[in-house]
Amino acid sequence: MAGDDRGGLVATLLDRYGRQTLAEQAEIRLQDAPNTLFQVFQLAVLLDARVSPDTAVEAFMQLRERRWTTTKHLLDASNEDVTEALTGLGYRDSDAERIVVALSDAALHLEEDHGGDLGGLRHAVGRDPAQERERLMRFARVRDVAVDAFFREVQLLWGELLPFADKKVLDAAGRLGLGDDAAALRELTGSDEDFVRLEDALVRVRHDEDGYRLVRQAAGER
Repeated sequence: MAGDDRGGLVATLLDRYGRQTLAEQAEIRLQDAPNTLFQVFQLAVLLDARVSPDTAVEAFMQLRERRWTTTKHLLDASNEDVTEALTGLGYRDSDAERIVVALSDAALHLEEDHGGDLGGLRHAVGRDPAQERERLMRFARVRDVAVDAFFREVQLLWGELLPFADKKVLDAAGRLGLGDDAAALRELTGSDEDFVRLEDALVRVRHDEDGYRLVRQAAGER
């Protein structure tokens, strides 16, 4: 695909779906602080379910309203209450139960091993992305998809991850002819922030009925 065509598609994606990253939509102020990192992790785990990105963001904001977005407050809550809150927002019972167990395990292990700070985990493995992934999956019992979502959002803080793109992003990018690796996508944007916004736009378009066709159509009209 010609560069001008890719530029039009990127501009359209950012305009329609990428004005904010998912973390920004969830009103998470991205900073390398314990509560913030755990909130990004929570959002990532909430995205690993059969719900839209908007539903996951809404679920996170509901948890925050109840003060369940720090490790200590989440551990003080009952799993039943958190599960009920998620199912009330449209999560299937099996997804809600799995997510709550994962978040509770993560909070417990973070408190016990790293003083509630994911930054401590990062330091313990020498900022090695493969070991960061392995440790997150082991202590939180989450799937690759959840770690992918966490890496996608946190790469602006954890520079060793840049440029990172997961299977969901690359599948959508491939369907639109934007490239098949993170470096190619990064070259299509003017900043690392826009790179992450583009990635999240590609995640969102997957959930929009007829989204690919509408993006191609709008890009052709530019």
